[in-house]
Amino acid sequence: MNNHRRSSSLLIIVICLVAIPLVTSAEPVSGTETGLFTLSGEPFHMILEEDRLFWIQDSKYLNASERGFYGYNLTEGTKRQLVRIGEQGQMSSDGTIPIMHQVETARISGDRVVFSEKGIILINLSTGSLVQLTNQNDAVLPVSDLRFNQNPYIDGDRVIWTEHEGIAHSSVDGGKIVILNLTTGERRYLPTGSPGNQSTPMISGNFILWKDYRSSGPDDPELYLYDLKNGKEERLPAENPVESNPYISGDNVVWTEKIHGIHTIVHYFISSRTRTVIGQGSVHQGHLPSVSNDRVVWLQSMNPLDFRDSRSAVMIMDLRTGEKSQITPFERGLSHPVISGEQVIFTRGAGKDWSREPREVVLYTLFSRPEETVSGMDTRPGNGNSLTPATNSLDKGEVMPPTSLPGFTCFTLIAGCIAALAIKKVRDKNSRCLL
Repeated sequence: MNNHRRSSSLLIIVICLVAIPLVTSAEPVSGTETGLFTLSGEPFHMILEEDRLFWIQDSKYLNASERGFYGYNLTEGTKRQLVRIGEQGQMSSDGTIPIMHQVETARISGDRVVFSEKGIILINLSTGSLVQLTNQNDAVLPVSDLRFNQNPYIDGDRVIWTEHEGIAHSSVDGGKIVILNLTTGERRYLPTGSPGNQSTPMISGNFILWKDYRSSGPDDPELYLYDLKNGKEERLPAENPVESNPYISGDNVVWTEKIHGIHTIVHYFISSRTRTVIGQGSVHQGHLPSVSNDRVVWLQSMNPLDFRDSRSAVMIMDLRTGEKSQITPFERGLSHPVISGEQVIFTRGAGKDWSREPREVVLYTLFSRPEETVSGMDTRPGNGNSLTPATNSLDKGEVMPPTSLPGFTCFTLIAGCIAALAIKKVRDKNSRCLL
């Protein structure tokens, strides 16, 4: 009997130990950190293109002259206000800065900036010229024919946006995607399989990506991709509710899904049609995961199962090899990580009053990584010469692997011990019956 009890106790200990998930943490990536400048409050979003950083500041706590769209040259260390947000007008008092009532969804390509402000606006950064690509709400038309334009994006000489009919023009209402060639002046609608259900389009090379509502409600959009070269449309394999706008860069598409209640970053290779779950990630203030040169950066929460834990870390992953690294320690007040080449930028603050507290803009310069190819072979996952598997258990519908989060570990440990005690109770009962 005593031997049986000792065996049962040993069984409890073994089960409890097995129930604790292995603690795996990404090693810090090699690089140097530099503080660039300080902002008066949290920016709306940031864009990093080569050595130029762009952001929008529009808070009621700022001075009127501080509200606007800004650019910062990392090489020269100079900051410049490109657009001032205020009462509608032509130029600022010094005649150099255009004044707009609002600046929404600004996007950059080379020296061109597009944004929506009661219509689609194009600015040439080199010349400072401003062109209105659409009428302001097409107000010259009868109300029954009213069209509203929003969500612009630009790549090279092509600008795309969504056109909405009538007075309904929210992102989830859906619209038609318009393509404008700035060189030829040609304007046309994207020939999708279900026009009028598109939202938040993006363009990269010959591919246009968007959220689609043709067969779902506003809370469960689908993701579609259109190849301008061959005229084909495909639905991307989003297997769970999509939690953010998708992002496309070259051959890479990333978005976030809610898997087992946790915000999770998903990657898709267009060329190989390969879906990969990167791992848990948080998207703050609607910010997108950022991709450059087959690298993706994002914010990962310390404990996604506990919303009270606001600590997060900036993470980076090489999409070719699957290697994941950590740029910052887990701390409060991090936001807006973006990447371009070897440079990562994010903001840091106390995280108590995001609107008013100073925000430090931080540059993290990555050390050069090893050669991108081995013996001339493409080593990206899914291209036949992959160094690491391109899929994991989540792609096969299996349970999400345990994380190293304290809350999750404790919960799993308790559950395992309860199961072990239940087994012991049953065995003790059976032993008494045998006696």
